[in-house]
Amino acid sequence: MKIIYLITKILTYPGAFMKGFWEHVACRVLKLQVTDRRYLRPNEACGHASHAPAMTPAKAFLFSFLPYIAQRILGWIFLGASVAPLLIFNMRGEGNPMFVMQIAALFLGISIICNSFPQWEDAKRHWRLFYGAPAPEEEQAMQEYSEALLAAFDAVPEPEEAEATPEEQEAPEAEPNPPDLPEMPEGPRFAGLAGKIIFAPCNAYFLAGAWLESRGIPAIAAILITAAVLIFR
Repeated sequence: MKIIYLITKILTYPGAFMKGFWEHVACRVLKLQVTDRRYLRPNEACGHASHAPAMTPAKAFLFSFLPYIAQRILGWIFLGASVAPLLIFNMRGEGNPMFVMQIAALFLGISIICNSFPQWEDAKRHWRLFYGAPAPEEEQAMQEYSEALLAAFDAVPEPEEAEATPEEQEAPEAEPNPPDLPEMPEGPRFAGLAGKIIFAPCNAYFLAGAWLESRGIPAIAAILITAAVLIFR
């Protein structure tokens, strides 16, 4: 499916580039670090901005929603400017001096609409933060932290009891040095029952759309339908 995915991204490259741009904007808004600013790459991240994973359900939902709504609004603007004269009023051919521009607007609208959903990996993480459990690597990180924490406390030597001199008895007791504790890994926070129920339709919609888009189905269907309408109308 990777080849088909890349072909559909190449065919709809304006929308793929815009999707990566909106994801970059969403990362800035949500304080997520962007790890790769190249939006068009020959892999599964084509059309997306590589970023640090979201750790909360709210950030995961907004990262899916904000680029989606921006793409949809922009795509429908271009489609509205082209579909009405071309397909509804049948303004095609030499009698329409704006025909070339309307075709370009139709292409831009389709390419943007077909690149609206989050990356499949982001959609799966979005779903897991609402309905799943910690990933194996996250559980491993927490286990390693617990072991390092116990080792840090075990490494602290116990004070030796000895008879104190009169000067030591009069001096204030010094506080023992705390052990050097390891840094706690940032684990994901999962949604509560209310969030799971309220956002269930949107979460399922984003997951299904990301799955379809990862296989290039929306772009292929839109191109075939548009070509059939323009040819046989």
